[in-house]
Amino acid sequence: MTAGRAVLRWVALLVLCAVVAFPTYVTLATAFLPPRDVAAGALLPDPSHLTLDNVTNALDAVPLLHQYLVSAAVVVVQAGAQLVTASLAAYALVFPPWRGRRTAFALIFATLAVPGESVVLPNVETVSALGLRDTVLAVALPYLCVAYPVFLLRQAFSTFPREVWEATRLDGAGHLTCLARFVVPIAAPQLVTAGLWSALAAWNGYFWPLLITDSTEHRTVQVGLAQLVAGEPPTGVVYAGTLVVLLPTLVLVLLGHRFLVRGLAARMT
Repeated sequence: MTAGRAVLRWVALLVLCAVVAFPTYVTLATAFLPPRDVAAGALLPDPSHLTLDNVTNALDAVPLLHQYLVSAAVVVVQAGAQLVTASLAAYALVFPPWRGRRTAFALIFATLAVPGESVVLPNVETVSALGLRDTVLAVALPYLCVAYPVFLLRQAFSTFPREVWEATRLDGAGHLTCLARFVVPIAAPQLVTAGLWSALAAWNGYFWPLLITDSTEHRTVQVGLAQLVAGEPPTGVVYAGTLVVLLPTLVLVLLGHRFLVRGLAARMT
């Protein structure tokens, strides 16, 4: 690569980083500015003007802290269940020989093309019939098993040496022992990638939590943010609420970006 091409590459990367980071910076800056500075469009705020009033007002307008706990519970249940079910399904699709294995994988993969909106009404009827409507469990129930983590982990498990698996089986290890002690440690980056994907999807869910819950105490933080915006508060309060909701997503991505890169790179090789 020539010096000129290297410079152009770095310039392009810097521009892309600026495009991605600018909305986050605007949100961060506006969230801590008083209304007069927000109205003036101050993108380089005076540190002496920074205030926590917008954050306090956002938390007073909508019970975001309680909805934080609801969203955290949904993330734990939904992401944990998806990792367990995806690991079991991927193991069954890779190692034990049985008729129809490829057909089963094709059917699971085909569900990725099914629009989520097409199953909303059946899910509502099912959850309501179970008496779980307007509960935290109802928010996570339809997403305890989804296709993408199964696909990701199947690709990862396929790289595990089959001779090693056969040797462990000959030594008397059961399927769960093989999965937990031998297969899962090898696929740790892909497991973290699947877990982060599931956690982010659970945290950012909006339509289904809004549809299946009726009371404020059972709604997630994304629904709470929409309620905050609907109340038409000052701009700084809206940005402060957005920052509060955005913070866990940024933390997850920053902490897990190495695993994300390794997991996705391993999937493409």
